[in-house]
Amino acid sequence: MRNPAIERGAAPAARASRQSAVRIRAHAPSARLVDRRRKFIEAAERLFLERGFAGTSVNEVVRVAGGSLATLYAEFGTKEALFEAVLSRRAAAIFEGNWQDPAHITDVGAELRALATRMQARILSPDGLAIYRLAVSEGPRFPGLRQSFVKTGLRGFLGHLAGYFGQLAGARRIVIADPLLAAEQFLSLVQGQQLFVAACGNAGRISAAQRKLHVEGAVEAFLRIYPLAGNRRRGQDTGKGVGKSAGKSRPR
Repeated sequence: MRNPAIERGAAPAARASRQSAVRIRAHAPSARLVDRRRKFIEAAERLFLERGFAGTSVNEVVRVAGGSLATLYAEFGTKEALFEAVLSRRAAAIFEGNWQDPAHITDVGAELRALATRMQARILSPDGLAIYRLAVSEGPRFPGLRQSFVKTGLRGFLGHLAGYFGQLAGARRIVIADPLLAAEQFLSLVQGQQLFVAACGNAGRISAAQRKLHVEGAVEAFLRIYPLAGNRRRGQDTGKGVGKSAGKSRPR
């Protein structure tokens, strides 16, 4: 049996639900737009690496990716913002895939070596070196490019790495009071002199054995600064472990 009172009360709620759904659809990007954005970023990355920042035009990005110049500007606004999108994707890529839940990690050293190896391969890859050379050679001439590299590329990656270290510390696998500082130090240790040597054109002279030895040394040095949670007391007793300034946040 129909109840007019209930129907009258349900009608406004139904209308509100439909209006809410319409608003969500209006603000959510369509699958086509998401795919177009992805193609813009992929094309831009390829062109930036091949031709540099100055040598890449947004018109050429549109020609390679498809779509329209109006859509590209609606999505990114400027070429600098498009470069930022490329760096953001690259910064996040190293943390994609199946990583163990920090609470279930039994060998932190092995996990850090795997992470360092992955970072090293990315840093010393042809694409990684091309991005580094681009930032060094063209950054001084293009303030927007320099800001994108430092603010989005470097800080974006460090943010992901700091989040990972924060999870390890939260799971009581390692003693880290300042995850961001730890991330900066870990990156510096992994890069070492190999980045400079490779960027100068000698990447092929760094053997697999040298890369492995470098990773092992970087992780060993890192664990002397940030000991495993179970080794904290032993590190304090022997005068090793976290230094007085290691856990302090630097003013930013």
